[in-house]
Amino acid sequence: MRAELLRCPDPRWPEFLAGCPHDFYHLPAYVDLCARHEGGEPAAFWAQDGEAAMLIPMVLRPLPGELAPEPGWRDAVAPYGYPCPLVRGGTAETVAAMLQAFREVGAAAGIVSAFLRFHPMLPLPEAPFREAGTLVEHGATVYLDLSLPREELDRQTRVNHLADVRRLEREGFRVLVDRWDRLDDFVRIYEQTMRYRSADAFYFFDRAYYEDLRRSLGDHLHLSIVQAPDGAAAAAGLFSRIDGLVQFHLSGTSEDYRRTGPAKMMLVHMRDWAKVGGARILHLGGGVGCREDSLAFFKQGFSKLRGRFHTFRMVLDPALYQRLLGRRGLVPPSAESAFFPAYRCP
Repeated sequence: MRAELLRCPDPRWPEFLAGCPHDFYHLPAYVDLCARHEGGEPAAFWAQDGEAAMLIPMVLRPLPGELAPEPGWRDAVAPYGYPCPLVRGGTAETVAAMLQAFREVGAAAGIVSAFLRFHPMLPLPEAPFREAGTLVEHGATVYLDLSLPREELDRQTRVNHLADVRRLEREGFRVLVDRWDRLDDFVRIYEQTMRYRSADAFYFFDRAYYEDLRRSLGDHLHLSIVQAPDGAAAAAGLFSRIDGLVQFHLSGTSEDYRRTGPAKMMLVHMRDWAKVGGARILHLGGGVGCREDSLAFFKQGFSKLRGRFHTFRMVLDPALYQRLLGRRGLVPPSAESAFFPAYRCP
């Protein structure tokens, strides 16, 4: 077996993606974008054993200064979104061997631990991951099967959602796609919405992030604006499309239109837009932290189909992990809900 850490750019990274179902979260350009905005280094673990192969995109972060880390100590975290490990071919035993190689290669490179997010639409064999670390299920996400006729998609949509869409259409609201001259409208509305939801600082991005995101994803990224009759932007969202999969990435509703439901119109329109464009799945995601909250309830009104969201936690260097816990005066957490890695617990 060959196994190593890949840097950006490395031709083996896009070569792997060309032969394996993936999402935009796996693209080297996106991982590089996240690393630059999160203060880390873009990388991917790559392993190959005959026809079988594995790729794990990640951001390598320096350890907090209060832990008095030595040079080269760091940990790995998945880029924002669902950049799960990707596996091409092989058996469960092969995957287990590759995860062991990940542990060994990572520890040799000074990586203490890894926190990874799985993709609800790209299933993995769970047993090898459960044996190699801790697999935590967080809850359900919502997705639409775009191979269904539009009439069936409408039947799966909550009645009041469709009623609000029809009302908005009668009132003169309309949806614009890829009007990038209105990106500032999206930024303003998204930030309004994050403040309204009292979102964590992590979910606020500077203006340069959106320009970088557009450059990084190119034609894979799409901007949707719901325009009110007076021309104002009532709601806005960023959607990705790659490999037949459309993601509802970031969105917001203007505080002036929260009670009129323009986001419902945006999602129905983008559903039909994605279907006409040949996409197979529209993934809406779940609630905040995959909780059963008002956001989850809203998304559940568009489909009866559910995916499951997991995270994977792995200690690559147990001895070093224990030393870092000691520097925080902590004992190893055993509960699946515990903060990981524990030495970063606020």
